[in-house]
Amino acid sequence: MKNLFVLFLLSIVAIGGATGFRTAFPPPPADYEVVYFGSPSCGVCQYWKSSALPDWKKDSAASHLKLTMTRLNGNPFTGGYGAHDAKFKEVFGKRRSIAYPSFVLYSRGEIERIYVGINGWEKIEKRVRTEAKRMDKRDGKDQVRSAA
Repeated sequence: MKNLFVLFLLSIVAIGGATGFRTAFPPPPADYEVVYFGSPSCGVCQYWKSSALPDWKKDSAASHLKLTMTRLNGNPFTGGYGAHDAKFKEVFGKRRSIAYPSFVLYSRGEIERIYVGINGWEKIEKRVRTEAKRMDKRDGKDQVRSAA
């Protein structure tokens, strides 16, 4: 009876430890999404599309991120983003102006952060690469454990 009690306590500690580890170091979101809001007349937007975007598409970390590109036709505050107006209003609805390019990072379906400009995109890239490396490292350890 005493051994069963000790075994029970050890199992509770093991489960709690695993749960605590997951809480302290949660796995990356399964679905990062970035919605890009730009303007055809924005020089920085054109530069980002021609230089940073092609490089990102070649990067292996790009598979961990869904990138949604929007297209502006008219005034962004009066329906200029068409199918993406709902997302635009969710993010920028109460503002009177928007800086381009803007990147909205969604994590698990919720807005995590809004980034503006090329520097904002670089922060997103760094974040996604870090999470991708952590996932790959964790997956590699899991494969070693399952093979043993």
